[in-house]
Amino acid sequence: MAEPVITPHERQSAVWQKLKPYLDTRLETLRRQNDGQLTPEQTAKLRGRIAEVKGLLSLGTDKPHVADESALFKD
Repeated sequence: MAEPVITPHERQSAVWQKLKPYLDTRLETLRRQNDGQLTPEQTAKLRGRIAEVKGLLSLGTDKPHVADESALFKD
């Protein structure tokens, strides 16, 4: 399946303007949760959620999408 592309024009849409702040906040919340005392299973689940949110946020950039998902965890 081809990677979706959001054009610069689409990034100015009302939908993206509402969605991006939500995703930014969600990512921050998930990262804070990941800093807590979690089991390995809970940590893995949160890391998966973080990767998905980061992937969605990357649609709003001109940077190429990351093929190696482990790179999504590098800050």
